[in-house]
Amino acid sequence: MRTSFKVHAVLAGGASALMLLAAGLTLLPGSLPLPSPRLLALLAGATVLPLLGWAFVRGLFGGFDRTAQWPAFRCLPGPTQLALVALLGAGVVLCVLDGGASGSRQNAEVRDGRYVVFETTPGRRGTVEVDRREYEAVREADQRGALTIPGTMLAGAALIALVTGEVRRADDEAVKAVSTTSAAPASGGTRN
Repeated sequence: MRTSFKVHAVLAGGASALMLLAAGLTLLPGSLPLPSPRLLALLAGATVLPLLGWAFVRGLFGGFDRTAQWPAFRCLPGPTQLALVALLGAGVVLCVLDGGASGSRQNAEVRDGRYVVFETTPGRRGTVEVDRREYEAVREADQRGALTIPGTMLAGAALIALVTGEVRRADDEAVKAVSTTSAAPASGGTRN
């Protein structure tokens, strides 16, 4: 496999692991010293867009048969397969936990020394004042959402990069084998 595919997968997988770990830590009691959810979303977007976009471009325009993707995944080393499945599984579990735990409040802010959140319940839609404990809970849920979805997407980007690299490696080896056998002189020949 070419080095560029490995580097691409390591960048996407490493960023995914960091995001999913931080998202998982928000489930623990207490608050983490993470930046605001808006800054996290901005950082995630700056990471996800180039890595996932490049993975899709490589995967779509790789010029190989789509049915070769599963066998290519199976050809990856066992620990690599396990790491990819673990990242994707952790992302899905965190998405389910985040979706099930998220309430009708979001966008926790401090305005003029007061804690406010945006209420999305029909009929009571708007900004409401809350106590510090509710503010912290909504802020952590916002941070978890801002990390979980991009982390899962980056795990997918790592998977796409490695599978595409493995298919490309197999295609390159097949081309070498064909060119080697066609370039070799035919043995035997004709006798006079």
